[in-house]
Amino acid sequence: MANRLPARDRLDRYRALISRAVPLADILADTAGMHLEVRGPDEPEIICSLPATCPADNSELIRRHIEIPADLIGMLDAAARRDAERRQEIERLKQALEAKGGKPAKDYAAECAMKCAEPAFMRFLIEQHDLPHPATEKTAATRVRSILSIGSRSQLNTDPDAAHRWRQMVNQFEIWRKTR
Repeated sequence: MANRLPARDRLDRYRALISRAVPLADILADTAGMHLEVRGPDEPEIICSLPATCPADNSELIRRHIEIPADLIGMLDAAARRDAERRQEIERLKQALEAKGGKPAKDYAAECAMKCAEPAFMRFLIEQHDLPHPATEKTAATRVRSILSIGSRSQLNTDPDAAHRWRQMVNQFEIWRKTR
């Protein structure tokens, strides 16, 4: 299945397909079986006939061919919303704990190391914090330690004040980046 679309794209396509599907107008039954009708342009049209020998569960699935997937997609959407809300709440609680002197909400030392390797962050340090050009990952890390008044990036995970200063610097960087 090398050509399979990503899950989000497939879900969007399923959602669109279900929204365009014509709902059943009527279900008829006779000695031959069950017949599913939709409203046609002029008169009702049978879209499916199921023989009387069709197993009951299969008949039910076919009869509810729009309702069941629509319900499942609604459940997925609701679960995604709950997951996003829970993630936001967890992040808020981590930040609150950190503000009270607890463990930092993130591994700021690792984040700092990654930022110091980013060309955009180096450019920010050059333009906003007098980092000499040309910048390297090492010179960026040294400049950040100097700006934040720390001896080691590991302090970002143990010193709440240093972590706060780091978060402020990251916020400044994000604002700076948006103006570029």
